[in-house]
This record gives sequence, structure tokens and C-alpha cells, in this order.
Amino acid sequence: MVNNNKEYSPLSKKVPWLTHIVVSVVIFVIAIFIVVAMFSNKPEAKRWGGQQQAPSVAVDVMDLQVDNYQVWIDSYGTAQPLTQTELVADVSARVVSVSPNIRAGSTFNKGDVLVQLDPRDFEINVEIAKSDVAQAELVYLQELAEADFSAQQWNKQPKGEAAKLLALRKPQVAAAQAALNAAKARLRGAQLNLERTTIRAPFDGMVLSQSVDIGQVVSPNQTIASIYSTDVIEVRLPVKTSELQYLNFLNDNAQEARSSVYLTGDLGATSYTWEGEIVRSEGAFDPTTRTLFLVAQVTEPFKTSAQRPALRVGQFLNAKIQGQLLRDVFIVPRQAVSQNNKVSVVDNGVLRKRAVTPLWTDTKSVVVSAAQPSDDKALGYGINQGDKVILTPTANIPDGTKVKTLADSLGGASVASDTVKSREKANAVNTEATK
Repeated sequence: MVNNNKEYSPLSKKVPWLTHIVVSVVIFVIAIFIVVAMFSNKPEAKRWGGQQQAPSVAVDVMDLQVDNYQVWIDSYGTAQPLTQTELVADVSARVVSVSPNIRAGSTFNKGDVLVQLDPRDFEINVEIAKSDVAQAELVYLQELAEADFSAQQWNKQPKGEAAKLLALRKPQVAAAQAALNAAKARLRGAQLNLERTTIRAPFDGMVLSQSVDIGQVVSPNQTIASIYSTDVIEVRLPVKTSELQYLNFLNDNAQEARSSVYLTGDLGATSYTWEGEIVRSEGAFDPTTRTLFLVAQVTEPFKTSAQRPALRVGQFLNAKIQGQLLRDVFIVPRQAVSQNNKVSVVDNGVLRKRAVTPLWTDTKSVVVSAAQPSDDKALGYGINQGDKVILTPTANIPDGTKVKTLADSLGGASVASDTVKSREKANAVNTEATK
């Protein structure tokens, strides 16, 4: 009988465990080999011959030059006539005719008949007054004749001054002369009232509004029309107290100190400019705005030409007032000056920020005195002639940053030309108002 049961062997049980151990050892050895190979083949850092320098920032610059600067003060106002009045009736009568020149917007000349009142009642009064004058003159002549006759009839002079006067009829002559003078005065009054029925223009002007028309009965002091003169237009211009020191006038009577002013107004899409002058300042500051009003006058404002139309009453105008000429100054573009009045310059290839004290500031330029060269560069104050002022915004560039000019970096003449143009643009504000 054959025994099919296999005999169990202890060696066959250990074989799988030996295989696992061998595989684990091999994997561990391979891992160590890989790590060693990685560290042994690590690239070495290369060392340069010195510390790497930060790149320079390219900036646009302009060379500072001493120049003169014409101050122009900006203001605004509304055109108003120098003379504006209400044309009124002096007598009571019915309007019998009106001139076409009394309609609103019409122009007239001095002496033109604007309104005619019914003169018939006043003509009658003149005739009555003439009759009274003739009667009074007759009485006066009669008294003179009687006085002469009485003087011839007396052989001797009466005693007493009163008797003498009565005898010579001197009181009667004086009364007759007074009555004659009164009659003549009434005649002049009647003639004056007759003249007042014809209402004439008191000056060259224009009608603002008309108040009466044909058939209407007017009374004394009733408004006929509102009119204004056209020879001169005035504009009240407010000026801040900080800007008054730059004006040329010293007092209102100094004719030679009058400042020119250029007034610009829009008509449709076109702007026009009228030239005038400052003739006076008002006597007090405005309590609300704390500004002083200067008064500008424009002569012949309604004269038209190919360059400009007539100036209109009530038209809003922007003004540029000519101020003082600042001599020996630096004119720095507004973009080159920070809000805390610092200017960036190129100093031996390094950006340096220097504080300045502006004499004048407007929207395009900042004017700094060049009369006293600054020796405080080390303290970060002042600019001098020949300094290269940086036009590129430098608010985010710290002091001490290495910089180079665009002209140096590009080597092009066009950049240098742009720098010159930037300086010319800074000066252009001096003549812009005179265009």
C-alpha cells in the first residue's frame, strides 16, 4: 500500500522569508547608491568677481537756466456796462410815436429821438405863457413912463424917503418888473415841458428793455426803457490775497501802473479774446470769499472785426491779469515738483531730492528764485543753474537711486530735442494769455 501523504519539511517554510530579506537589502542598497550619486554630482555655485550692481533708471531731464517769468493771474467775471440807467418821463402825456431804436437790443446814438409824447397841451401852455409875458412887459413899460412923468411934474422933492419913493413910483416899477420876470420864468417852464415831450438818448448805447409803447399814457418818473452805454464795458475780477503782491498797480490813481488783462469768452464752439486794462480796485474785501475785486475796462466792446464779435452784457469771461515780471528765476515744469515742494536732480549719476521754496506756482510751472545760489546741497535743499532736473515722475524712486538720462541711454538727438521742448513748454505759459 502506497502512502500518498507528503512529508513536511522545515526548510521549505523558511524559503519565502529569505527571499523577502534579500529583496529588501537590495532595494536599500540601491537607494543609498542613488542618494550618494545625487550629492556627489551637485552643481557648484559660480562666484563672480564682485557684488552685482543694481541697474540704473532711465529718466528725462532738463538743464536749469536762469530766466525771467511773466506772472499771469487767473480770474473770471461777467461783462457789465459802465453806465446803465432807466430812461423816465418828466411830464405826463400820451405816447404818440416810438423809435425802432428803442426796441430791446437796438442801438442808438446820443441825441436820437426815442419816444415822442403828445405836445399839444404843452404848446398851448407856451402860448399862454407868452401872452402873460407880453402883458407883464406892457405893465412894466407903463410904470416906467409914469415914473418919468412924475419926476418931471414935481418942482421940489417931497420930504421923507417914503414920500420920495411913492412920488417917483419906484415901488410900482419894481412890482411890474418882478411880474415880468415871473411871466418870463413861467414861459421858460412851459417851453421846458414842451421840450420834455421829446425823449432823446442821453448817450450812445443799447436798449436792455422797453417799458412803454404807442397809445400809452405815461406819468412823471415812469420808466420808458432800460438802457446802457456801449462805449465801455466793465468786468469785476476777484483776486486772492496771496496773489495781490504780484500785481503791478500801487494805487488807483497811478495810470502808469495799470495792468493789462485778456478776457476770453465762448460763443458757440469758438473762443474769442478781448483786451482791456485794470483801472481800479474796490475799496473792501468781499466778506464771503475774502477776495479783493479788481475792475477791468474794455473800450469799444461792441466794435466787431474779423477776429472777434461784439462783447455782450452779461457774458461770462475768463481773465488773465498781467502781473509782475519775476527776474532771475528758475522755471520748473509743474510735473517735476512733488506735492511737498521737492525737485529731483541728477547728481553724478545719482538721484537727489532737494526742497525748494516757490515764488509762484500755477498749473504748468513752478518758479523758484535763482538770485542766491544754494550751498545746502548736502542738506537736500536748493537748486542751482546747470542742475539736471528730472522730468520723469520720481515719487516711487528713493533718494540715492542710480539714474541715467534718456539721452545718454539712447544716444539719440531726438531725446535731447524733447528735453529742450519740455523747457520751452514750461516757458510757454508766459505768452499763452497774449495770443
